[in-house]
Amino acid sequence: MKDNSNKLCVAVIYGGDSTERDVSVITAVQAMKNLKDVYRIYPLLLEDNGFYTVERADEIKSYIGGVRGKKRVYLDKDGVFEIGLFGRKNLFRPDCCLLCTHGGTGENGALQGYLDVAGLPYTSSGVRASAVGMDKELSKKIFSALGLNVTPYVTVTDDGDDSVEKAERTTGYPIIVKPVAQGSSIGIAVANNREELRQALATALAFDDRAICEKALTDFTELNCAVLVRDGKTVVSEIEQPLTWDKFLSFEQKYLSDGKMSGGGRIYPAKVSGKVEKEVKAAALAAYEGMGAKGVVRIDFLVDDNDGTVYVNEANTIPGSLATYLFRDNGMGYADVVAAAVNDAILRSKRSKTVKFGSNVLDVYGKSSANACKMHGKIL
Repeated sequence: MKDNSNKLCVAVIYGGDSTERDVSVITAVQAMKNLKDVYRIYPLLLEDNGFYTVERADEIKSYIGGVRGKKRVYLDKDGVFEIGLFGRKNLFRPDCCLLCTHGGTGENGALQGYLDVAGLPYTSSGVRASAVGMDKELSKKIFSALGLNVTPYVTVTDDGDDSVEKAERTTGYPIIVKPVAQGSSIGIAVANNREELRQALATALAFDDRAICEKALTDFTELNCAVLVRDGKTVVSEIEQPLTWDKFLSFEQKYLSDGKMSGGGRIYPAKVSGKVEKEVKAAALAAYEGMGAKGVVRIDFLVDDNDGTVYVNEANTIPGSLATYLFRDNGMGYADVVAAAVNDAILRSKRSKTVKFGSNVLDVYGKSSANACKMHGKIL
């Protein structure tokens, strides 16, 4: 076994409260196996509104049929600790938190805000960009403001007649219906008529209080491109073309492939024209920088096969398998991609500034309050 005593301490945070919780476990297990000789790894399962350690955390079987050997721990500015009979026992303070959480509070900015308060570096985007990436309606507004193409869409909150008619007017059939703030695979359906649209809305609204209805392209090519910062320089990955399940990337193709995304489920690098390649990479960079994203972000695109229009579909601020496979042709392996994210997170944390200033507001207020309460020579 290699000596990791001088290596960075990395807390792998995974799990969470979303429908993609199991996918998060897979991403984390991949990370633990690939990074065990690079960092001192400490897995932290986010579950039941708290953090837990898990026995044999790097084995999938530890999570099947319930989590085995789960023990509650806590996280604050001084690091991870447990509480026993004799009070607090400090376990470790991570140099950085590697976020493998997909969806829900693990990706929408809530966890990121918690870590900001604790002053712990983490590898994903911050609160603002995380919230934008998770909210499909908000992200489309941002992309449009950046001058990027998005498909026609409308957001609704119920499956009543007004919502159905609004979607029909805005997009026309076929319509793809998605929960606004879930992942890219859950609760999604394509509707070709009014009855299917109602069913799709009911499904999407079972996962969220808002559903987004988008114009579904009938002849299109799906492309993915990722962006990260390495040694202060922004790196745009090569482009992949998923080959998929009725036009969507399947769960198996996304997550059951050792993080290498091998097999017949994709073309990498994608066989696209120079024009499309240039436009996709430029749009991925514009979306990344325009959102204020950090860490590894995968931007998903749709290209209309009829007229060649490139549409930004969505941004995944913590992509499955951390999108490490997309940087292979950039000369970066799994550990290189994670190292870039970890090092940049630590550097950003060191550069962050909290403005502190002296204030006498409370002193003045206290004196003013006392004077205001004096009536007829006595204080009430």
